[in-house]
Amino acid sequence: MRTLGIDLAASPKTTAAAVVDWADDGTARVTPPRLRCGDDELLALITGLADDDRVGVDCPFGWPVAFVEAVAAHTEGRPWPGRGTDSATHRATMRFRRTDLVVREATGRYPLTVAFDRLGAAAARWAHLADGLAALGRPVERAGTGQVTEVYPAAARRRWGLGPERSMTELCAAAPWLRCGAAERAAYDTSEHAFDALIAALVARAVALGLTAGPATEADARAAAVEGWVHLPDEGSLAALRHPLP
Repeated sequence: MRTLGIDLAASPKTTAAAVVDWADDGTARVTPPRLRCGDDELLALITGLADDDRVGVDCPFGWPVAFVEAVAAHTEGRPWPGRGTDSATHRATMRFRRTDLVVREATGRYPLTVAFDRLGAAAARWAHLADGLAALGRPVERAGTGQVTEVYPAAARRRWGLGPERSMTELCAAAPWLRCGAAERAAYDTSEHAFDALIAALVARAVALGLTAGPATEADARAAAVEGWVHLPDEGSLAALRHPLP
């Protein structure tokens, strides 16, 4: 099995990808990171995977429903959804997706807001890539139930008991079954984008093993189908990634 992790930014300059090859003996080979990834390279990486391979993408797959509805109302000249309420109170309802609130409850940390932050530019790039995948017959299910899943590396590190600093020494000590040469370790330590892409690839493995939390309720599932859903790995599940697929 192969997992691909992508740390997506609005610009190729700060976009990185990582591929991990999983062997039947419980080891996993970390390949050199790919830096400054353009759209064509990312599409080729994803479409080049086998059907049972997995992808983890560090980028929101959609915008908050309340935010989209408000923008649509404004565009069409309809009443602003927050009419009659305090402006700050209404804007707070537009700020985060349902999955962001779940991440906050699970980790104590909000992801960056795709609606009110520069992260929206990266999400727009992902929407373009997702459309390209759909045109190639590889549509993305935003809830993460298909081959491609939204992930959040910083929260994943926390769930796995890793420190706040990006460290290949710490990661390889916690996961000694990772096969990563000195040159690869240095490359991932040097680039925070490459390191996050590697964590995204590991979370993709957790998804394949059923070791992440997807939408828990019907309301979550409805929101996830539109907004996207961050798949958080189970706490302490890093060591279990070497187990065979079910």
